[in-house]
Amino acid sequence: MKSVKGKLLKKLKSIQPVGYLKPDRVLQVFAIDGFTDSFPKAPIPVQQPKLFTKESVSEQENIEQSAVQNHPEPEVIDVTELMKDLETDDDDDEDEEADKENITPNVEKVSAKLNCRQSCAPLSEMDVSCFRKPDLNSCTLFDPNLLAAFEQAVQAHMRMNEEERRARMERENLLEKKARTLEDSDENSRKGAEKKARVEEDCHEDANGDPLLGFEDKCPAGGDGSVILYTTTLKGIRKTFEDCNRLRFLLESFRVVFYERDVSMHTEYREELWSILGGKVVPPRLFIKGRYIGGADQVLSLHEQGKFKVLLNGIPADTCKGACEGCGGVRFVLCFVCNGSHKMIADDGLSSKCMQCNENGLIVCPLCC
Repeated sequence: MKSVKGKLLKKLKSIQPVGYLKPDRVLQVFAIDGFTDSFPKAPIPVQQPKLFTKESVSEQENIEQSAVQNHPEPEVIDVTELMKDLETDDDDDEDEEADKENITPNVEKVSAKLNCRQSCAPLSEMDVSCFRKPDLNSCTLFDPNLLAAFEQAVQAHMRMNEEERRARMERENLLEKKARTLEDSDENSRKGAEKKARVEEDCHEDANGDPLLGFEDKCPAGGDGSVILYTTTLKGIRKTFEDCNRLRFLLESFRVVFYERDVSMHTEYREELWSILGGKVVPPRLFIKGRYIGGADQVLSLHEQGKFKVLLNGIPADTCKGACEGCGGVRFVLCFVCNGSHKMIADDGLSSKCMQCNENGLIVCPLCC
């Protein structure tokens, strides 16, 4: 488009200016052809008195005729021819641009470049034997010594790559051997631990096969040949209270006779437990046939392993169909002497402690305990 505008401007500049318009070349436009006069007609002025004489008018006409004779006739421009020239120039420019866009690359040059790139192999993969010996009569070839040095460098590089590959393979093999030895050692240690555990289990059993002999001999009062469970009914410590309930439920599920001793309801039970185990221990604690089994964690672990039921062999079964009629399962009743006040009033009005009950005014149920 820029070239078209430039040519149009050049043609317009080449047109000579027109001095005046001839009446016969003025385009006549009428309203019947569809054109209207957009400018209002100027009113005809009132005729003024003539200020010039005939002589002055004739002189004026002579001057105009001489001016017309001096100026040449203006050139007539054919607009259709001008537009044809512009259209042909525009078409030529468009064809040139289209040709520039549609130019296809030279296939032979592109294929030659690709072949050259593909033929350039890495230095380590080149075949050194393919080098041609130089002609001594030619002055454009390399020095034979230089070619020999290059061949030695290539061979040395290939040897280094091979050595690195072998060293890497050796390191990988060494790491695999170490991993295998570690796995074997872990397997051996696991087997040793299992064997040791089996030996310890065997140590708990004697020649007759009694599993209770493997536990510590600590017998509470009246615990020979029976099951004694020390518990607490206080909820001060939640875990202790829940552990006591678990062991109680476990013994009840096996339907065996056991004696529960609540250390929170009777101080003598607490003192008895502390003296047996040699310290201020926390319930629950289980004793079977004069052997100390342990706390909640130890008993539940034996039950999960299936080793707790055999410890109850020889214990009489519980035939009761409900709670005790005397205590209702609490295992304590009010003292019959002081009626639970833990005080005795003499005839003279003096009071003293009741020696038949504990600090809470309770006695052990004579029916179930």
